[in-house]
Amino acid sequence: MINLDRSPERLAFMAGQLDDLGIAFIRLPATEGASIPDAEFDRFANTYMRPITRSELGCLTSHIRAWQHCIERDQPVLVLEDDSFLSERLAAFLAEFDGLGVHGVINLETRGYRKRISKSPLPAMRKSAVRLYRLFVDRGGTAGYIVTPGAARNLVELSKTYAAPSDAFIDLSGVPRLQADPGLVATIFVDRGRRTASGFKTTITKPNRRQRQAVTLRHPTFKLRRLTGYFSMMFRKVATMGIAVTRTVAVCPTILARAENRSA
Repeated sequence: MINLDRSPERLAFMAGQLDDLGIAFIRLPATEGASIPDAEFDRFANTYMRPITRSELGCLTSHIRAWQHCIERDQPVLVLEDDSFLSERLAAFLAEFDGLGVHGVINLETRGYRKRISKSPLPAMRKSAVRLYRLFVDRGGTAGYIVTPGAARNLVELSKTYAAPSDAFIDLSGVPRLQADPGLVATIFVDRGRRTASGFKTTITKPNRRQRQAVTLRHPTFKLRRLTGYFSMMFRKVATMGIAVTRTVAVCPTILARAENRSA
């Protein structure tokens, strides 16, 4: 579970949920963007399709640390950010997941955005009543996912020469991905101020749309990368015609109930 040293209230929030579910966890200190050396930031800031911010690089660095932890343990690892609601089905899902033998990144999060997933799921997981679908195009964050050692190695290797916001980094990495339905992790954004139903505001800053457009127009390299990314996404959509569908993945009802109780 990734957590900033200056966010003990988030640690307590997540620890309470995980304790209720009977899930032991290891806290990984998150990287503050301001603490990244200038030389390292300058090396990676312009490798994506737009300049990334220090907080975005800090977030990615934190996830890289989680991937390295997965490699060291040589077994699948559940990675959680510290502002998320967890489903009451999560423990049952994890128990069943051990016997599936799947590889890659298994996304447990949903935010209400439409995703490109396979029409047919993997065999049903009976105890948790969760289905896993192949995930081809995603839109969302990195609040909760499972990463397996082989995928973690590929992600760490890619991170040596490339950086992007953590969700885009995984989506563009080429590692096999699956999506849990219903979503077992959700931040449940409720306004444009990026405040969640948990009461926490995101610590990630990014350029606004006007700034991104201005940078893209000034630097043809960024424009080319954006076009390449767009065509890559379109190719994935065309290549999966007949076997995939674009739809919203629902949030687990137990999360919605928990969020409503906290808001009240």
